[in-house]
Amino acid sequence: MRKLFLAAVAIMICAVSYAQNETEPKTLEERVASLEKKSVDWNKINRYVSVSGYVIGGYDWNDAGTSTFKLKNVNLSLFGNLYKGDYGSVDYKIQIAFAGTPKVIDAFATYMPVKEFGLKFGQFKSPLTWENNMRSPTTLEFINYSLAVQRLARMSDQDICGLSASGRDLGFSFLGSALHRDGFSIINYELAVFNGDKLNTTDNNKSKDIVGRLIVNPIKPLSLFGYFQRGEGAYPTFDDATQKLIPQDTDKYLKMHRYGGGFSYVDNWGFTRAELIGGKTGNIPGGIKSLGGYFAAGANLSDHWRLVARYDYMDENTNSKKINEMDYTAGITYAPLKNLDLKLNYTYRQMNGGFQDKNCIYVQLTVKF
Repeated sequence: MRKLFLAAVAIMICAVSYAQNETEPKTLEERVASLEKKSVDWNKINRYVSVSGYVIGGYDWNDAGTSTFKLKNVNLSLFGNLYKGDYGSVDYKIQIAFAGTPKVIDAFATYMPVKEFGLKFGQFKSPLTWENNMRSPTTLEFINYSLAVQRLARMSDQDICGLSASGRDLGFSFLGSALHRDGFSIINYELAVFNGDKLNTTDNNKSKDIVGRLIVNPIKPLSLFGYFQRGEGAYPTFDDATQKLIPQDTDKYLKMHRYGGGFSYVDNWGFTRAELIGGKTGNIPGGIKSLGGYFAAGANLSDHWRLVARYDYMDENTNSKKINEMDYTAGITYAPLKNLDLKLNYTYRQMNGGFQDKNCIYVQLTVKF
């Protein structure tokens, strides 16, 4: 019985060896052809499904009593191209944020039959403001977004309407470009229709938010842009007397209008950018009018070092005749590797209306993969 078992094993080994010899390339040309085929197969898979992500952590300190480490972002994205041919292209992206309560922040598909016109559907970034739409947490030159973007574009829990949606919404948009040049297009546009509510939720009224943006690039490094939002929704109202939000559920059609514009210039030496953003919130006569803006600039000292500076202000209620906050920020970024950077920002925060001024220090480490 033992001899029979050993004979069976020997036959199986010979059979496997023979099969391998038959399938494995024998000549150099065959081996090269086999490697090329495997490379083509992998490229096809990579076209349909790619994975990326990033982890951002940091430390915040100010002389008003804050001292804390923070895990700001742990994000994972799946994206790819489902079709590219005579009828245009179809791309998709799904992004999940794991810091805090895990949630889907991006889930959309884009169909571009031609460069001049396309359709995007799902949950994605609103075209409102340049900084929200064109800068992610990994590409923003500073640690914190500007005050006006945080307060008027639903970027954070500091939004004047109390709606924190990471600058995103659920709906669809028409988008495209025209007057194409080498590596850029002179005209770029997007017009979106959104629920006007929080992430991953159904709409709470019958109206929809309309958001539009137009970008003009007279030359490749320079972008001139303008945008608007006409919106309504149920959200906490802002009490100017207490400078706080008051929850309410009675009115589902409170105004949430936004408008603004600016410019961005990016070249090998660095960048300059400015935005002015205004808003009208609520249904009281005239509404609560807000106005904010920033001017930012940066210089690339080398491939690894960058200096940045920004003047930033936000007036949440222009009827009060006072600027609520002005920030003066200076910072430095060190990027020893392509997927790793360390930022250090100092901000002097000038608060009006009886609030204490602050000296703030922010440190942030970003790892991308």
